Amino acid sequence: MTNKVERMQFKYQYIYDKLRNLLENGRYHAGDRLPTEVELASRFKVSRPTVTRALNALQEEGIIVRKTGSGSFVNNFHSYKNRFNNRLFGLLVPGLGKGEIFEPICTQIAANAEKNQCSLLWSGSEIRTTEAAKSLVDVTQRYIDHHIAGVFFEPLELSPSFDQINRKIISMFQDAGIPIVLIDSDYLPFPERSNLDLVGIDNFRAAYMATSHYLRHGEKRIDFLARPYSAYTISIRLRGYRTALIDYGIIPQAEWIHLVNPEELEYITSRFDHPEAPPFNMICGNDETASALLGACESAGISVPGHLRIVGFDDVHYAQMLRVPLTTIHQSVQQIGNLALETLLWRIEHPDAPARTINAETRMIIRESCGMTGKTEISPFYS
Repeated sequence: MTNKVERMQFKYQYIYDKLRNLLENGRYHAGDRLPTEVELASRFKVSRPTVTRALNALQEEGIIVRKTGSGSFVNNFHSYKNRFNNRLFGLLVPGLGKGEIFEPICTQIAANAEKNQCSLLWSGSEIRTTEAAKSLVDVTQRYIDHHIAGVFFEPLELSPSFDQINRKIISMFQDAGIPIVLIDSDYLPFPERSNLDLVGIDNFRAAYMATSHYLRHGEKRIDFLARPYSAYTISIRLRGYRTALIDYGIIPQAEWIHLVNPEELEYITSRFDHPEAPPFNMICGNDETASALLGACESAGISVPGHLRIVGFDDVHYAQMLRVPLTTIHQSVQQIGNLALETLLWRIEHPDAPARTINAETRMIIRESCGMTGKTEISPFYS
Protein backbone atom coordinates (compact mmCIF):
# COMPACT_ATOMS: atom_id res chain seq x y z
CA MET A 1 0.00 0.00 0.00
CA THR A 2 2.89 2.32 0.87
CA ASN A 3 4.51 1.77 -2.53
CA LYS A 4 1.24 2.64 -4.27
CA VAL A 5 0.95 5.90 -2.33
CA GLU A 6 4.56 6.77 -3.18
CA ARG A 7 3.93 6.14 -6.88
CA MET A 8 0.83 8.35 -6.80
CA GLN A 9 2.84 11.08 -5.03
CA PHE A 10 5.58 10.87 -7.67
CA LYS A 11 3.10 11.12 -10.56
CA TYR A 12 1.31 14.08 -9.02
CA GLN A 13 4.58 15.88 -8.33
CA TYR A 14 5.85 15.17 -11.86
CA ILE A 15 2.75 16.69 -13.48
CA TYR A 16 2.80 19.64 -11.09
CA ASP A 17 6.48 20.35 -11.90
CA LYS A 18 5.90 20.07 -15.66
CA LEU A 19 2.97 22.46 -15.65
CA ARG A 20 4.71 24.91 -13.37
CA ASN A 21 7.79 24.96 -15.58
CA LEU A 22 5.64 25.70 -18.62
CA LEU A 23 3.97 28.55 -16.78
CA GLU A 24 7.23 29.98 -15.47
CA ASN A 25 8.80 30.04 -18.91
CA GLY A 26 6.01 31.79 -20.74
CA ARG A 27 4.37 28.84 -22.48
CA TYR A 28 0.98 30.22 -21.41
CA HIS A 29 -0.10 33.84 -20.89
CA ALA A 30 -2.68 35.60 -18.77
CA GLY A 31 -6.15 34.24 -19.49
CA ASP A 32 -4.91 31.24 -21.51
CA ARG A 33 -6.88 28.05 -21.08
CA LEU A 34 -4.87 24.99 -20.06
CA PRO A 35 -5.51 21.54 -21.58
CA THR A 36 -8.44 19.70 -20.03
CA GLU A 37 -8.01 17.11 -17.30
CA VAL A 38 -8.77 14.36 -19.81
CA GLU A 39 -6.14 15.72 -22.23
CA LEU A 40 -3.53 15.99 -19.50
CA ALA A 41 -4.31 12.51 -18.19
CA SER A 42 -3.81 11.12 -21.69
CA ARG A 43 -0.61 13.12 -22.28
CA PHE A 44 1.01 12.04 -19.01
CA LYS A 45 -0.54 8.54 -18.99
CA VAL A 46 -1.99 8.92 -15.50
CA SER A 47 -5.42 8.84 -13.93
CA ARG A 48 -7.67 11.89 -13.98
CA PRO A 49 -7.64 12.28 -10.15
CA THR A 50 -3.84 12.59 -10.28
CA VAL A 51 -4.17 15.44 -12.77
CA THR A 52 -6.88 17.05 -10.65
CA ARG A 53 -4.57 17.02 -7.63
CA ALA A 54 -1.79 18.78 -9.58
CA LEU A 55 -4.18 21.42 -10.92
CA ASN A 56 -5.66 22.03 -7.49
CA ALA A 57 -2.16 22.64 -6.12
CA LEU A 58 -1.53 25.25 -8.81
CA GLN A 59 -4.85 26.89 -8.01
CA GLU A 60 -4.02 27.01 -4.29
CA GLU A 61 -0.85 28.96 -5.15
CA GLY A 62 -2.92 31.43 -7.16
CA ILE A 63 -1.22 30.50 -10.41
CA ILE A 64 -4.35 29.24 -12.17
CA VAL A 65 -8.09 29.66 -11.78
CA ARG A 66 -10.39 26.64 -12.15
CA LYS A 67 -13.91 27.26 -13.38
CA THR A 68 -16.50 24.49 -13.18
CA GLY A 69 -17.65 23.52 -16.64
CA SER A 70 -15.10 25.80 -18.35
CA GLY A 71 -11.65 24.51 -17.40
CA SER A 72 -8.43 25.84 -15.94
CA PHE A 73 -7.05 29.29 -16.86
CA VAL A 74 -3.82 31.16 -16.16
CA ASN A 75 -4.44 33.70 -13.41
CA ASN A 76 -2.61 37.05 -13.61
CA PHE A 77 0.25 35.29 -15.33
CA HIS A 78 2.43 38.31 -15.99
CA SER A 79 2.74 39.24 -12.33
CA TYR A 80 3.57 35.63 -11.57
CA LYS A 81 6.02 35.42 -14.44
CA ASN A 82 7.91 38.47 -13.20
CA ARG A 83 8.92 36.54 -10.11
CA PHE A 84 11.20 34.54 -12.39
CA ASN A 85 14.15 35.41 -14.60
CA ASN A 86 12.09 36.04 -17.72
CA ARG A 87 14.87 38.28 -19.13
CA LEU A 88 17.65 35.79 -18.37
CA PHE A 89 18.88 33.62 -21.23
CA GLY A 90 21.46 30.86 -21.36
CA LEU A 91 24.33 30.26 -23.79
CA LEU A 92 25.35 26.61 -23.98
CA VAL A 93 28.16 26.47 -26.54
CA PRO A 94 30.64 23.58 -26.24
CA GLY A 95 32.35 24.97 -29.37
CA LEU A 96 33.81 27.90 -27.43
CA GLY A 97 37.59 27.61 -27.60
CA LYS A 98 37.42 25.05 -30.41
CA GLY A 99 37.30 26.79 -33.73
CA GLU A 100 36.89 30.50 -32.91
CA ILE A 101 33.72 30.85 -34.99
CA PHE A 102 31.43 30.78 -31.95
CA GLU A 103 33.18 33.42 -29.85
CA PRO A 104 32.12 36.34 -32.10
CA ILE A 105 28.63 34.87 -32.46
CA CYS A 106 28.24 34.73 -28.68
CA THR A 107 29.74 38.20 -28.30
CA GLN A 108 27.13 39.56 -30.70
CA ILE A 109 24.33 37.77 -28.85
CA ALA A 110 25.60 39.26 -25.58
CA ALA A 111 25.78 42.77 -27.03
CA ASN A 112 22.25 42.58 -28.38
CA ALA A 113 20.96 41.01 -25.19
CA GLU A 114 22.22 44.01 -23.24
CA LYS A 115 20.51 46.38 -25.69
CA ASN A 116 17.27 44.48 -25.10
CA GLN A 117 17.71 44.61 -21.31
CA CYS A 118 18.36 40.87 -21.15
CA SER A 119 21.05 39.01 -19.20
CA LEU A 120 23.04 35.93 -20.16
CA LEU A 121 24.48 32.88 -18.44
CA TRP A 122 27.49 31.54 -20.36
CA SER A 123 28.98 28.08 -20.49
CA GLY A 124 31.17 26.45 -23.08
CA SER A 125 34.61 25.02 -23.64
CA GLU A 126 36.54 22.69 -25.87
CA ILE A 127 34.91 19.36 -25.08
CA ARG A 128 36.08 16.23 -26.90
CA THR A 129 35.89 13.49 -24.26
CA THR A 130 32.88 11.54 -23.06
CA GLU A 131 33.52 12.49 -19.42
CA ALA A 132 33.75 16.21 -20.15
CA ALA A 133 30.74 16.12 -22.46
CA LYS A 134 28.59 14.72 -19.66
CA SER A 135 29.33 17.84 -17.63
CA LEU A 136 27.10 19.70 -20.10
CA VAL A 137 24.15 17.91 -18.55
CA ASP A 138 25.06 19.43 -15.18
CA VAL A 139 25.26 22.89 -16.76
CA THR A 140 21.86 22.31 -18.35
CA GLN A 141 20.35 21.50 -14.97
CA ARG A 142 21.87 24.67 -13.47
CA TYR A 143 20.29 26.72 -16.24
CA ILE A 144 16.93 25.10 -15.54
CA ASP A 145 17.33 25.79 -11.82
CA HIS A 146 17.95 29.46 -12.65
CA HIS A 147 14.61 29.53 -14.50
CA ILE A 148 16.11 30.92 -17.69
CA ALA A 149 13.57 32.15 -20.23
CA GLY A 150 15.36 30.61 -23.21
CA VAL A 151 18.64 29.09 -24.36
CA PHE A 152 21.01 29.27 -27.32
CA PHE A 153 22.51 25.85 -27.89
CA GLU A 154 25.27 24.78 -30.25
CA PRO A 155 25.02 20.97 -30.37
CA LEU A 156 28.05 19.09 -29.14
CA GLU A 157 30.40 17.51 -31.70
CA LEU A 158 33.81 15.78 -31.86
CA SER A 159 32.89 13.34 -29.10
CA PRO A 160 31.83 9.69 -29.58
CA SER A 161 28.87 10.32 -27.28
CA PHE A 162 27.76 13.59 -28.86
CA ASP A 163 24.41 12.32 -30.15
CA GLN A 164 23.37 10.86 -26.79
CA ILE A 165 24.42 13.99 -24.89
CA ASN A 166 22.69 16.35 -27.32
CA ARG A 167 19.42 14.45 -27.10
CA LYS A 168 19.61 14.42 -23.30
CA ILE A 169 20.17 18.19 -23.15
CA ILE A 170 17.34 18.94 -25.58
CA SER A 171 14.99 16.69 -23.63
CA MET A 172 15.84 18.41 -20.34
CA PHE A 173 15.18 21.89 -21.72
CA GLN A 174 11.97 20.81 -23.45
CA ASP A 175 10.67 19.07 -20.33
CA ALA A 176 11.28 22.32 -18.44
CA GLY A 177 9.35 24.28 -21.07
CA ILE A 178 12.42 26.38 -22.02
CA PRO A 179 12.54 27.60 -25.65
CA ILE A 180 15.68 26.57 -27.56
CA VAL A 181 17.39 28.24 -30.52
CA LEU A 182 19.99 26.03 -32.16
CA ILE A 183 23.15 27.71 -33.42
CA ASP A 184 24.91 26.44 -36.57
CA SER A 185 23.57 22.87 -36.56
CA ASP A 186 20.53 20.77 -35.79
CA TYR A 187 21.01 18.05 -33.21
CA LEU A 188 19.40 15.51 -35.57
CA PRO A 189 21.20 14.13 -38.65
CA PHE A 190 20.15 15.41 -42.06
CA PRO A 191 17.61 14.84 -43.62
CA GLU A 192 15.85 14.73 -40.25
CA ARG A 193 14.78 18.11 -38.87
CA SER A 194 13.91 18.82 -35.26
CA ASN A 195 11.04 21.02 -34.11
CA LEU A 196 13.47 23.71 -32.95
CA ASP A 197 14.48 27.01 -34.51
CA LEU A 198 17.89 26.93 -36.19
CA VAL A 199 20.10 29.89 -37.09
CA GLY A 200 23.13 29.30 -39.31
CA ILE A 201 23.95 29.29 -43.02
CA ASP A 202 22.82 27.33 -46.07
CA ASN A 203 25.53 24.69 -45.76
CA PHE A 204 24.45 22.74 -48.83
CA ARG A 205 24.65 25.74 -51.14
CA ALA A 206 27.86 27.01 -49.59
CA ALA A 207 29.61 23.67 -50.15
CA TYR A 208 28.21 23.51 -53.68
CA MET A 209 29.74 26.89 -54.45
CA ALA A 210 33.10 25.99 -52.86
CA THR A 211 33.28 22.84 -54.99
CA SER A 212 32.23 24.76 -58.08
CA HIS A 213 35.18 27.09 -57.53
CA TYR A 214 37.51 24.20 -58.42
CA LEU A 215 35.25 22.75 -61.09
CA ARG A 216 34.86 26.01 -62.96
CA HIS A 217 38.62 26.10 -63.37
CA GLY A 218 38.71 22.68 -65.00
CA GLU A 219 39.57 20.48 -62.02
CA LYS A 220 38.27 16.90 -62.22
CA ARG A 221 39.04 15.63 -58.73
CA ILE A 222 38.27 17.42 -55.47
CA ASP A 223 38.65 15.75 -52.07
CA PHE A 224 36.83 16.55 -48.83
CA LEU A 225 38.35 16.44 -45.35
CA ALA A 226 36.58 16.56 -41.96
CA ARG A 227 37.30 15.36 -38.46
CA PRO A 228 35.49 12.29 -37.07
CA TYR A 229 32.30 12.98 -35.09
CA SER A 230 31.88 16.40 -36.71
CA ALA A 231 28.64 18.37 -36.43
CA TYR A 232 25.78 17.43 -38.75
CA THR A 233 26.50 20.58 -40.76
CA ILE A 234 29.45 18.65 -42.20
CA SER A 235 27.17 15.95 -43.59
CA ILE A 236 25.11 18.66 -45.30
CA ARG A 237 28.26 20.21 -46.75
CA LEU A 238 29.24 16.79 -48.02
CA ARG A 239 25.94 16.56 -49.88
CA GLY A 240 26.50 19.96 -51.45
CA TYR A 241 30.01 18.88 -52.46
CA ARG A 242 28.80 15.61 -54.00
CA THR A 243 25.93 17.31 -55.83
CA ALA A 244 28.26 19.87 -57.43
CA LEU A 245 30.53 17.09 -58.70
CA ILE A 246 27.59 15.16 -60.15
CA ASP A 247 26.18 18.28 -61.80
CA TYR A 248 29.53 18.68 -63.55
CA GLY A 249 29.39 15.07 -64.75
CA ILE A 250 31.87 13.69 -62.19
CA ILE A 251 31.04 10.69 -60.01
CA PRO A 252 32.55 11.27 -56.54
CA GLN A 253 34.63 8.35 -55.32
CA ALA A 254 34.66 7.03 -51.76
CA GLU A 255 38.43 7.51 -51.46
CA TRP A 256 38.02 11.24 -52.10
CA ILE A 257 36.31 11.71 -48.71
CA HIS A 258 38.56 11.67 -45.64
CA LEU A 259 36.95 11.57 -42.19
CA VAL A 260 40.23 11.74 -40.28
CA ASN A 261 42.21 14.23 -38.24
CA PRO A 262 44.06 16.67 -40.52
CA GLU A 263 47.39 15.88 -38.84
CA GLU A 264 47.26 12.33 -40.28
CA LEU A 265 48.78 12.91 -43.70
CA GLU A 266 48.83 9.32 -44.94
CA TYR A 267 45.67 9.98 -46.95
CA ILE A 268 47.42 12.51 -49.18
CA THR A 269 51.18 11.79 -49.12
CA SER A 270 50.76 8.93 -51.60
CA ARG A 271 49.67 11.53 -54.16
CA PHE A 272 53.13 13.09 -54.11
CA ASP A 273 55.22 10.06 -55.01
CA HIS A 274 55.84 11.62 -58.42
CA PRO A 275 57.34 15.13 -58.57
CA GLU A 276 55.21 15.96 -61.60
CA ALA A 277 51.91 14.98 -59.95
CA PRO A 278 49.20 17.62 -60.47
CA PRO A 279 48.10 19.73 -57.49
CA PHE A 280 45.74 18.01 -55.08
CA ASN A 281 42.45 19.91 -54.43
CA MET A 282 40.95 19.79 -50.93
CA ILE A 283 37.83 21.22 -49.30
CA CYS A 284 37.98 21.20 -45.49
CA GLY A 285 34.92 21.00 -43.30
CA ASN A 286 35.92 24.21 -41.48
CA ASP A 287 38.82 26.63 -41.09
CA GLU A 288 40.06 24.97 -37.91
CA THR A 289 40.59 21.76 -39.89
CA ALA A 290 42.10 23.67 -42.82
CA SER A 291 44.59 25.53 -40.62
CA ALA A 292 45.65 22.27 -38.93
CA LEU A 293 46.15 20.75 -42.38
CA LEU A 294 48.27 23.72 -43.45
CA GLY A 295 50.49 23.24 -40.41
CA ALA A 296 50.84 19.51 -41.07
CA CYS A 297 51.73 20.17 -44.71
CA GLU A 298 54.44 22.62 -43.69
CA SER A 299 55.97 20.06 -41.33
CA ALA A 300 55.88 17.38 -44.06
CA GLY A 301 57.35 19.63 -46.76
CA ILE A 302 54.14 19.68 -48.81
CA SER A 303 53.72 22.97 -50.65
CA VAL A 304 50.44 24.89 -50.44
CA PRO A 305 49.18 25.73 -53.03
CA GLY A 306 51.97 24.15 -55.15
CA HIS A 307 51.18 20.54 -54.19
CA LEU A 308 47.95 20.93 -52.24
CA ARG A 309 45.19 23.51 -52.74
CA ILE A 310 42.88 24.17 -49.81
CA VAL A 311 39.46 25.77 -49.29
CA GLY A 312 37.93 26.11 -45.82
CA PHE A 313 34.67 27.20 -44.18
CA ASP A 314 33.92 30.02 -41.69
CA ASP A 315 36.50 32.76 -42.41
CA VAL A 316 37.73 32.89 -38.81
CA HIS A 317 39.71 35.98 -37.85
CA TYR A 318 43.12 34.33 -38.40
CA ALA A 319 42.29 32.89 -41.84
CA GLN A 320 43.99 35.72 -43.69
CA MET A 321 46.97 35.75 -41.30
CA LEU A 322 48.09 32.15 -41.83
CA ARG A 323 51.43 31.45 -43.51
CA VAL A 324 49.38 30.81 -46.64
CA PRO A 325 46.21 32.97 -46.43
CA LEU A 326 43.16 30.74 -46.55
CA THR A 327 40.48 30.69 -49.23
CA THR A 328 37.26 30.13 -47.34
CA ILE A 329 33.50 30.48 -47.13
CA HIS A 330 32.72 33.56 -45.07
CA GLN A 331 29.71 33.51 -42.79
CA SER A 332 28.51 36.65 -41.09
CA VAL A 333 28.93 35.89 -37.40
CA GLN A 334 27.49 39.29 -36.47
CA GLN A 335 24.35 38.56 -38.45
CA ILE A 336 24.05 35.08 -36.96
CA GLY A 337 24.29 36.57 -33.45
CA ASN A 338 21.65 39.17 -34.27
CA LEU A 339 19.32 36.62 -35.84
CA ALA A 340 19.73 34.23 -32.92
CA LEU A 341 18.55 36.76 -30.33
CA GLU A 342 15.73 37.99 -32.57
CA THR A 343 14.60 34.40 -33.08
CA LEU A 344 14.56 33.56 -29.37
CA LEU A 345 12.61 36.70 -28.50
CA TRP A 346 10.16 35.87 -31.29
CA ARG A 347 9.84 32.26 -30.15
CA ILE A 348 8.94 33.31 -26.61
CA GLU A 349 6.07 35.36 -28.02
CA HIS A 350 5.04 32.64 -30.52
CA PRO A 351 5.54 29.33 -28.67
CA ASP A 352 3.25 27.32 -30.95
CA ALA A 353 4.58 28.54 -34.32
CA PRO A 354 6.35 25.99 -36.58
CA ALA A 355 10.13 25.71 -36.27
CA ARG A 356 12.09 28.08 -38.47
CA THR A 357 15.43 27.73 -40.28
CA ILE A 358 17.08 31.14 -40.69
CA ASN A 359 20.19 31.49 -42.86
CA ALA A 360 22.70 34.31 -42.60
CA GLU A 361 24.58 35.70 -45.57
CA THR A 362 27.64 33.90 -46.94
CA ARG A 363 30.23 34.62 -49.59
CA MET A 364 33.46 33.12 -50.85
CA ILE A 365 36.76 34.80 -50.01
CA ILE A 366 39.52 34.02 -52.52
CA ARG A 367 43.04 33.91 -51.03
CA GLU A 368 46.32 32.17 -51.86
CA SER A 369 45.60 28.68 -50.46
CA CYS A 370 43.42 27.65 -53.44
CA GLY A 371 46.11 28.61 -55.97
CA MET A 372 43.63 30.46 -58.16
CA THR A 373 43.93 34.08 -57.10
CA GLY A 374 45.00 35.15 -60.57
CA LYS A 375 42.01 33.49 -62.25
CA THR A 376 38.38 34.46 -62.55
CA GLU A 377 36.85 34.48 -59.08
CA ILE A 378 33.39 33.36 -58.08
CA SER A 379 31.10 36.27 -57.30
CA PRO A 380 29.75 36.63 -53.75
CA PHE A 381 26.62 34.59 -53.10
CA TYR A 382 23.99 34.69 -50.44
CA SER A 383 21.96 32.08 -48.62
